[in-house]
Amino acid sequence: MPSDGNLRIVLFPFPAQGHFSAFLSLAAHLHDAQPTADISIVSTPRNVEGLRRRSSSQTRYLRFHALPFVPAEHGLPGDAESTDAVPPLHFITLFEATESRSLQDSFDGFVRDLIADAGADAARVCVIADPFLAWTTDIARRRGVAHAIFVSCGAFGSVVYHSLWNHLPHLRAPGDDAFCLPDHPEVTVHRSKLPPYLLHADGTDRWSAHHRRQTSAGYDTDAILISTMEELETTGLRMLRRTMGVPVYPIGPLVRCRTEHSDHTGDHNDDYVKRWLDTQEERSVLYISFGSYNSLRPDQMVDLAVALELTGRPFIWAIRPPFGFDIEPTNGGQFSAEWLPEGFEERMHAKNIGLLIHGLAPQVSILAHASTGAFLSHCGWNSVLESMAHGVPIIAWPLTADQFFNAQMLEEWGACVEVSRGSWPDSPALERERVVEVVDMAMGITA
Repeated sequence: MPSDGNLRIVLFPFPAQGHFSAFLSLAAHLHDAQPTADISIVSTPRNVEGLRRRSSSQTRYLRFHALPFVPAEHGLPGDAESTDAVPPLHFITLFEATESRSLQDSFDGFVRDLIADAGADAARVCVIADPFLAWTTDIARRRGVAHAIFVSCGAFGSVVYHSLWNHLPHLRAPGDDAFCLPDHPEVTVHRSKLPPYLLHADGTDRWSAHHRRQTSAGYDTDAILISTMEELETTGLRMLRRTMGVPVYPIGPLVRCRTEHSDHTGDHNDDYVKRWLDTQEERSVLYISFGSYNSLRPDQMVDLAVALELTGRPFIWAIRPPFGFDIEPTNGGQFSAEWLPEGFEERMHAKNIGLLIHGLAPQVSILAHASTGAFLSHCGWNSVLESMAHGVPIIAWPLTADQFFNAQMLEEWGACVEVSRGSWPDSPALERERVVEVVDMAMGITA
């Protein structure tokens, strides 16, 4: 690529499907704002292959660069380059691998080459990185290029999660139930909203060390970009600005279009799902998805299936192996029937009342369809924005990280109702009757 006066923008997402989706949406937004800019996404080789497939409509302006990465060198399975290929109990190994010296050196070399390509003008290069990759600030400072962090989560959820890791207030809080955040005393957090790796963190563990390294580096950025809007999260943005001490720019909500970079990898194609939805009545279908890597315990999965059958309502369930099982089950990658009530999937198919998608579903298309009436969700921020954009009420079942606080905010807005919380071993069992009650409420049968 010859040297010219164009701005070079480097996007560096954390390797998780939701983060990839948000950064692809950001790329489209940046292209609209700066049509002449050269935009590159960097990631590891397997992730770059997947991103190329998902962004076919963006290839006219989007470039990709694969950073050398050998998972086995970091104690990961051979193909484990993103969260959907790593069991949740081993996520910390992937997080630590993304801040390895080898990856940092490779990224530094890429930035150096971009500056040379820009005629040795560092002012024409800008790095926009994920908060979990805030170590990129050090490279930006060393090379003299601009740096921003792109937060693909909501402002309120992000700042609460940031405070929890930064201060570990649960260690000093009296009692067993709730406590206030030291830097945001107006916010109360219940211990049931802390996943085990945070609840048991003491400042010396691997998770604490990783988050504190990235948090410290993040304060050195030039700006924060975030996928929300001032009118939507006035309070959360005010808290985030006070916490970070750098300019914070809400540039969202960045919501995927139905035709954009589908991440559907399930066992039914998009046309089949649409045809099935076309056979259902308006606002009658419950859509269920817990994201690209979250899942339930086996007992919760059974209880949810029983509850769905009790409602008698049509549903689409993007289903994954339960928590604690390998991403690729030992039986050849097939979903095991023992994880659901006997004959459940066959009965749902025979009655044309339930569609189970093993893998990722075409979520935006489902939420945009007139037959979809509610969304049982883990409350990841992409899912929250996509649901709200299409006017679909949320039934919240947050599982980890900022999802609990997204759900908390949505409940305060009256946009969702929580049905359960968590999927780790000591989280509560699912109440089947509660599921039926909440589904009926969200879909307008009872007041």
